[in-house]
Amino acid sequence: MERLTVLLALMALDAGGAETHAVSLAKQLKKRGVNVIVASHGGKLTKVLEDSGICHYTLPLDRKSPIHLASSIRGLTDIVKRHQVNIVHAHARIPAWISQWVSFITGCPYITTSHGIYSTGWGMRHITTWGRKVIAVSEDVKNHLINGFKVNPDKIVVIPNGIDLEQFNPQNVDSFTVKQELGLKPEDLKIIYISRLMGARGEIALRLIEAMPEIVEVFPTAILVIVGEGDKYETIKQQAAEYNLKFQQNKVIVTGARLDTPIFMNMADVAVGVGRVALEAMAMEKPVIIAGEAGFMGILGPENFKVAMKHNFSGRGANMKTDALSIAEAIKTLLSDAELRKKLGAFGRQEVAKHFSIETMTDEVLRVYHQVIEEVKNEPNR
Repeated sequence: MERLTVLLALMALDAGGAETHAVSLAKQLKKRGVNVIVASHGGKLTKVLEDSGICHYTLPLDRKSPIHLASSIRGLTDIVKRHQVNIVHAHARIPAWISQWVSFITGCPYITTSHGIYSTGWGMRHITTWGRKVIAVSEDVKNHLINGFKVNPDKIVVIPNGIDLEQFNPQNVDSFTVKQELGLKPEDLKIIYISRLMGARGEIALRLIEAMPEIVEVFPTAILVIVGEGDKYETIKQQAAEYNLKFQQNKVIVTGARLDTPIFMNMADVAVGVGRVALEAMAMEKPVIIAGEAGFMGILGPENFKVAMKHNFSGRGANMKTDALSIAEAIKTLLSDAELRKKLGAFGRQEVAKHFSIETMTDEVLRVYHQVIEEVKNEPNR
């Protein structure tokens, strides 16, 4: 059988849920013997690909100006022809739009993954392209594609994000050096927030800092560690510094972007996050609080797991907004009960293993690739 060649197209490779997902998929595909190529504007995760022996091309796939779009179309077309790519898999709207033109020029089919709920305003519904198949990461994303973008349901396949249970395994990760680096003490109760610190997600970090006085009043050894970067980073860093100065304690640590997130997650007593971060925390056997720009679901447990899963652990489907008071109450509940934290941690890893393994996800994505390639091959006039 001819070796499959896949081109993954992303806007960039900075730390984020879609980017981490694509890198994990690329590594798994390579393990399966697939020839994997990645194109993006680049970023910190490029090194992860290079260390895995995966070829990366730098193109302005995050830019919408005509000159950059034309450059990306030429660049992707050249990659498809040079490497005899069998299928292009786009992971954002600009790369998908470019892939459409590359497909028209080369005849190479393309598919997309919808990682979340995208805006349909300003005519975006009419200029967004989806390819022969669309992978939706959750049921509510599928419904949004059907209702918001009028995508044919037959084109949509729901494949949740996959988590590497070896990489995110508390038994395989040692947090000692990072704890030393940050000056953390054994008695510290660590609240970890890992996210792209942009827009509304950056605001969640600010709400966490606002919640700290109430948390520390009850749990004096509580420490908040915020990991990530984005347009809200400087504001978050400043608010953390003001809090620490006011209370004369280094209670809020802002690290910037890190590639060693499994280490940070493994030292959490409580993890706060959404989407892929929530799944990674569950895999690490950590209790999770779902607090996102879409809503506040609170402590994740057996009673709300199915709703959270349907909405990709985003906070969608919740009836509460994320505010400092709600966050503080949920964190205090978890910090007051070590047995509950342990129980929820075990539950989380069990559910990730059942529903979100990277191996199962890769199997399903490969099935979509082969289905699309076969459909194209059997079309008339080919």
